[in-house]
Amino acid sequence: MNDSVAWRHITPKVEAINHRIRELEWEPARRNNFVAYTPEVGTPYVHLDGERFLMMSGYGYVGLNGDPRVLEAAKAAVDTYGTGTPGVRALAGTVPLHEELEGEIAKFFGREGALVFSSGYAANVGTIGALVGAGDTIFLDKLDHASIVDGAQLSGAKLTRFRHNDPKHLDSRLAAADKSGTLLVIVDSVYSMDGDIAPLPELREVCDRHGALLMVDEAHALGTIGATGRGIEEHFNYEVKADIKVGTLSKAVPSNGGYLCGSEAFLQYLKRLARPFLFSAALNPAAVGAALETIRILDREPWRVTHAQTESARFRSIVQEAGFDTGLSQTAVVPLIVGSDENAWDFATASRKAGVIGLPVMTPAVEKGRARLRIAITAAHSKDDVDAGAEAFITAARQLRLIGG
Repeated sequence: MNDSVAWRHITPKVEAINHRIRELEWEPARRNNFVAYTPEVGTPYVHLDGERFLMMSGYGYVGLNGDPRVLEAAKAAVDTYGTGTPGVRALAGTVPLHEELEGEIAKFFGREGALVFSSGYAANVGTIGALVGAGDTIFLDKLDHASIVDGAQLSGAKLTRFRHNDPKHLDSRLAAADKSGTLLVIVDSVYSMDGDIAPLPELREVCDRHGALLMVDEAHALGTIGATGRGIEEHFNYEVKADIKVGTLSKAVPSNGGYLCGSEAFLQYLKRLARPFLFSAALNPAAVGAALETIRILDREPWRVTHAQTESARFRSIVQEAGFDTGLSQTAVVPLIVGSDENAWDFATASRKAGVIGLPVMTPAVEKGRARLRIAITAAHSKDDVDAGAEAFITAARQLRLIGG
């Protein structure tokens, strides 16, 4: 690091992070973050240093990454529109394919319209900043995604947290709030680290009683919950709706980008006030083409959702019976919670030696003592893949004495 006076406050922070990495990755075989795996397209397998591994920590919930139809759609988009867009959406960046994707997303979710952002992160930050500011109050679940937290902090609104999935605590927070400005409650539909589901009907009732808007992030809900993968509203049989629905095109959908669903009037407002939309380059054609085809296939092939739901439930049952703590998981996201950061790193390393990739998540992404491997079961995983993965994790954990047996 540069040792000039200008760097004096930054250098200790950089050194601390690098020291922590060296503590966990003290030999090449222990490298578990930022590893360049080569995917075996169309399968849940990856290659690294000449070896083949079963990937159990990737997304692609509906198993369409590498699907020939999606690949062809991406190539066709490039052939028609090129590899990039000539500007932001408000100027020269919009192409017909953007509007086609927005129409398909709106149709899929039964909403009046949709808006596509350059990422799910941008969708959250931009939407929150356009909705609220000074004089308003945002209420966030304790475990909301970082993009929601960052959007709330950047908005200038007052930020209040409530206990995870606790409508009663939210109720008390709202009751004590200044009602002179906009009240905005934001939750994840499915929580990315724990795989549990927000209690939407109860949250809706509390929000309505206090005159608050309810926004849900469907990042890990699209393709995983609801009979046909349409997310939290379908999961609760459309008993209630969220006021604002956002999500990503990089989890179930094997692409990039984010989206928001809403009324045409609200979308026109967002187009001009959501700064990450207004001032970011438009989503590239290949990503748009891939996302569009994926949404259409998912609409026609809901069996993909059923398969992922069935196999994730079976995987969860197997590992729980072996002694793993899977938290409150109800979905395709299944944490294998093993305690310390060091335990998670050891576990990931041992699992890879057994031929399976399970990637560690540690503090501060999860609270201290709750480090884990975050497993994601997808439609690409066969029954045999799930069995092999579960067996490898159980064997590795027993060798490290992380579980009994």
